Amino acid sequence: MSFEELTKRRQSCRNFMDKPVEREKIEKMLSVARLTPSACNSQPWRLHVVYDSEKVKEFSSYLRDFGMNGFTKNVPVFIAVSELNAKLAIGSRLKYDNNHFVKYDVGEIIAYVTLIAEELGLSTCILGWLNNKKIAEILNFEENEVCNVVIALGYSDIPLREKVRKPLEDIVKWH
Repeated sequence: MSFEELTKRRQSCRNFMDKPVEREKIEKMLSVARLTPSACNSQPWRLHVVYDSEKVKEFSSYLRDFGMNGFTKNVPVFIAVSELNAKLAIGSRLKYDNNHFVKYDVGEIIAYVTLIAEELGLSTCILGWLNNKKIAEILNFEENEVCNVVIALGYSDIPLREKVRKPLEDIVKWH
């Protein structure tokens, strides 16, 4: 499918089928996503796949603080995207601190993962409401890792919705 069609199809899913996700599809998705560009090729991310059903159950509880994300009880797979300290080229380090571009780079790999998932017939939801401390514990993060985003992954049980977006002239300014 074309990139335009892919972006029209990709939507946040909060209702997943009770259907396991094939490990081969996840491996294919992550194999392609690892090609995501990053500042100075620093690749300041790690993707933690929570796949084991018992671990998924425990993990999902760390996404429901204060009554948020109740739908995560039915998500078959999670991908926790952790940020790592970037190792920038010397010129970039002199102008910026090593982690200046990390948030942008992490955002880019999240976009790649969600679009590749869509291409493979999977659906996603990007979650930013989470218990960072518990997630770091359950996934045995290294000292320099921090997770601010989790991707829910599975097969959608919702129809495709029409996208409602601002008009182009409201978001683009020509100079």
